[in-house]
Amino acid sequence: MARLLVLALVTLILPGCAGLQSLDPPDVYLTSLEPLQSEGLEPRFRVGLRFQNPNNRDIEVEGINFDLDVNGRRLATGVSDEEFLLPKLGEARTTVTVTTSLVDIARQMFALSSAQGVDYRLKGKVHLGGLLTSIPFERSGSLNPDQTL
Repeated sequence: MARLLVLALVTLILPGCAGLQSLDPPDVYLTSLEPLQSEGLEPRFRVGLRFQNPNNRDIEVEGINFDLDVNGRRLATGVSDEEFLLPKLGEARTTVTVTTSLVDIARQMFALSSAQGVDYRLKGKVHLGGLLTSIPFERSGSLNPDQTL
C-alpha cells in the first residue's frame, strides 16, 4: 500500500516539476534609482524594476533578491518579500529598497568622475512558491550621463 502511495505521488509530482523547470528567466529592467533618507552609515535607495515574462504561463512571485553592480563594482544589495503576479507574456513593476555602504558610494563617486557612461548589472533571483523555489535572472545595460531612467 505504501509503495502504491509513493508511486502515485511521484506520478503526480514529476509532470509538474518538468513544467516548472522549463520556465525561461524573466527579463528585468532598471527603471528608477531614488535616494532615500540615510540611516547612519548605510545609504539606502529605492530601485524600480520592470519584469517581463517570456513564458506562456503566469509566474507567482513571492519575493526577489538581487545585487546591483555599477561599472563592475557592487553598489547595492536588495531583497523584497513583496508578492506579485507576473502575467504570461506580460510585465509587472515593483520597487525595492536597497542598502549600500559609504565605502561603496565613495568608490562609485570616484569611478564616475572620470566615466563617460554608467554600466550596470542586475543579478538575482525571483523566488516562487511550490517545488521550484527560484528562477535566476541577470541584466546588463549602459546609461549615458544625459539619459534618464
